[in-house]
Amino acid sequence: MSVQVRIAIAGAGVSGFATLGYLVESLRAVPSAEVTIYWLQPPRKIQTQNLSAPQRDRLTHLERIGLNPSRLLGGGQVYHPAAPSLFTFNGNSAARGFNFAAQRYDTNDYFEWIQAHRDLLVTLYPDFAPEKGLQRHPEHTLDDIQGTTPRGAFGLYLYDQVLALKEHLPGHISLKIIPEALQRVEPTEQPVTLTTCDRQLSVDYLVEATGPRYSKLRPEWGGGGAIPSEYRVFRAYPCDFYGRNLPPQVTVVGAGASGIEVALHLLHNLNVEQVSLVSHRAQSRLPQIEPTQTYECQWFTRENMRIQPTAQHAQTLLQQELKACYEACHLPYPGWEALLNTADYSSFLEAYLETTTLSSNHPFAHLVRPVMSFYGQVKDLLPQVEQIGVLQLINRVKPLFATQSRPCAELMLAALKAGRLTLISGEFLPEHPTPTILQPDGTQMHPNCVILATGFPLSIHPIYPPVDDTRCYRVLGTSLSAVHKRASSVAEAIVASVSQSHAAMTVLQPKI
Repeated sequence: MSVQVRIAIAGAGVSGFATLGYLVESLRAVPSAEVTIYWLQPPRKIQTQNLSAPQRDRLTHLERIGLNPSRLLGGGQVYHPAAPSLFTFNGNSAARGFNFAAQRYDTNDYFEWIQAHRDLLVTLYPDFAPEKGLQRHPEHTLDDIQGTTPRGAFGLYLYDQVLALKEHLPGHISLKIIPEALQRVEPTEQPVTLTTCDRQLSVDYLVEATGPRYSKLRPEWGGGGAIPSEYRVFRAYPCDFYGRNLPPQVTVVGAGASGIEVALHLLHNLNVEQVSLVSHRAQSRLPQIEPTQTYECQWFTRENMRIQPTAQHAQTLLQQELKACYEACHLPYPGWEALLNTADYSSFLEAYLETTTLSSNHPFAHLVRPVMSFYGQVKDLLPQVEQIGVLQLINRVKPLFATQSRPCAELMLAALKAGRLTLISGEFLPEHPTPTILQPDGTQMHPNCVILATGFPLSIHPIYPPVDDTRCYRVLGTSLSAVHKRASSVAEAIVASVSQSHAAMTVLQPKI
């Protein structure tokens, strides 16, 4: 006797697709379960008045070749072709395995897909194609998986992967795509009852993968009661829509890749006059460059850590390596404290961009991989307390070595110089009843419009808070690795529950 299983996934972006992929992957091993997966995603409403001419041209070309931009699945708003081409990401991230069908079928990975669809991408993104003679940023190329590519290109790849997965579903799994949005859920009922615009669904499991939407994080922040109605906190990432009536001043919490994209989108597409970008240490990410010359680490190595396996020694080695690398690159070493305390970020960023324009032979380009991989290389040498110390060291210097695209950095510098963008130090306090930012001097800011670009901290209440006996799972995370990790754990929990139900039904079957 087979088990009937109904699963709904609300949201067909990267989180929803990752969850779908992991579910199909795991449920292949449970052929006795008849599985129906409902995938909810309304056609995307693309507001072309906020798009540039190249963005509109891309959408027109996609329609000309038979692709409906409002019905693309798998990439969501983050990786949609309507996103500005300056929203890029690095090829290593792209290779992190969203091609779930490739495990069973001969499906291209991302880099192979780019080469197979090169003619299309050259037309859509001419400034990434050297053969067009329009390449504005030499480090952007379709030829190198290590380089940066437009996120919209990855979105088209994901859509192809969705089609491949759908084409090769096993016989006991069916996928029904519902072009509607989840509007209401009653998670305490068994089964879970979902309401869309035109229908009701009863399912055994719900995966709420609509993280990018800009609904309020907590009810009291949306007005009513004693809280003024102007207090608004939206979910960040991607940064396409936050509403049409944003105030002139907006605060973005988080100065990583998503925070930068949110800030630039507000300034350039939504006509916000002033953006304050809040960072823990008033540091932001530097643009990605590849070094033109080789450099071998002399100090920051596993061998030197073996001599004295402590976090303090790791910091000493890193300081020595930075100094040696600056000397090798024929640049004046500004000093450890000057690097970490970039109070005048505008000048710091300008000097960096100027240096890397003349040459890619820059210490940060040489040391980004050694620094980011250092903990993984040495953690087995360290006692637990020292492991924590090394992690804290890496997190402290990560903004110096983490990456964003050069066009983003240039736009950010221009906004800083124009006084439209301010980088400040502070910490968001989610437990307060109104949006509150704690500054280093102990004072508190209470901005009236905040966008969180912090990776959805778990301390913030989700839209559907977990309660006993609720089969409602939430997919969190902004990076591809975080999306994969969360989607995998969600699928694992659902499949474990399905397996338990199957075992219980087997026990209850009468023996003949």
